[in-house]
This record gives sequence, structure tokens and C-alpha cells, in this order.
Amino acid sequence: MTTPAGRRWGGEGAATDDEQARHKLLDAGERCIAQRGDTQIRMVEVADEAAVARSTLYRYYATRDDLLLALVLRRIDRAAARWVAGLRRPRDAAASIRELVLHPVTAVDGDPVNLALYSGDRGTLISVLDEGTDAITAVLAGHVGPLFTQWKRDGQLHPDLDLRETMQWISATTSFLLSSQWRHRAPSAHRRFVDRYLLRALLV
Repeated sequence: MTTPAGRRWGGEGAATDDEQARHKLLDAGERCIAQRGDTQIRMVEVADEAAVARSTLYRYYATRDDLLLALVLRRIDRAAARWVAGLRRPRDAAASIRELVLHPVTAVDGDPVNLALYSGDRGTLISVLDEGTDAITAVLAGHVGPLFTQWKRDGQLHPDLDLRETMQWISATTSFLLSSQWRHRAPSAHRRFVDRYLLRALLV
């Protein structure tokens, strides 16, 4: 890939926009994850896949965990935007929260990157998610915040609920349902869990 000036992107002096460069590197990271089937990628693999020097990759992502977190945040941001926009009854807090928890569970199968992220060995991903809890919460809150405010105004949620804490509970519930013990259970079991242990705590 070349810049308008004919230079290879990522090379010294190449005029590639930083945001564009980050996306190209994350795209390469996703391809590597899909090819390997897990998150045990090496930075050199990603650099080779992106056709850049390792120094270019390290300029944007100092460690593999930094790269993985940025990749996960981008996927969450894009997915949350789709899911919020596609809510069937956005004014109904119970129905919407249930969808927001269960959508990620059903989105794993059929997506090679998601399958790799949630493969049997999730140790690397779990540590990355733990480190990125605040960032993940901020992304989710940005998409769900307006609805959350409306639900509280309508009296559907407990008035003392905090948006960020609620997003953490939603995210934690999804992560639990994606665990090896729960991921392959029937959708009806997932729904019962959400209704019994999450919605009861949030809804008035």
C-alpha cells in the first residue's frame, strides 16, 4: 500500500493519517487472530500482515495487550452502535437491556474473530479486558447513555442507579454468559439468567 506520494505507508516520512494507520494495524491484527484461532498473536505477525516494519507497529501499540485492547474496543464500539440502533423496543428498558446483554452472546458463532477471541484459552483476553474495564465501560455508556437517562425518567429503573456501574453489570453478565460453562447453553437459559439476576436488580 502506498501513499499519494508513492511511499510505502508506515515508512519513515510516510504521510499516512494516524487514525487510518491505527485502523489498518487493527485490521491486520484481526486477520492474524482469525488465522490463528486464538489471541496468542505475535507483534511480528501483525507487522508482517500489515506490511509495515515492527517499529511502525510499536509506534502505535507498545505491547500486544495494547493492540488487543484497541481491537476489542473498536469491535465493541461498532457492535454497540448497531445493537442500540437496532433495538426493537428502545423505550422498554427490560426488553432493551436483555437484548444488549444477549446480542454479544449470539454474535460469537459465525464470526471467525469473535470465535478466536472467545476460544477455550481466554487467559490473554481476560487480562486485557480487566485492564480495559474503564475504557470498555466508557464506550458502552456513550451508546446506551441517552436511553438509560430516558428509562430513569420514565421510572423504569431504580433512581439511584449510576450509568457506568450499570454498564459494568451489563458487560459482566455478558462475559459470564460467554464463559465455557454457559456459552453453549440454550438461549432460553441465557434469557432466564438475565431476567432473574440482572433485570430484577435494575428494574423498579
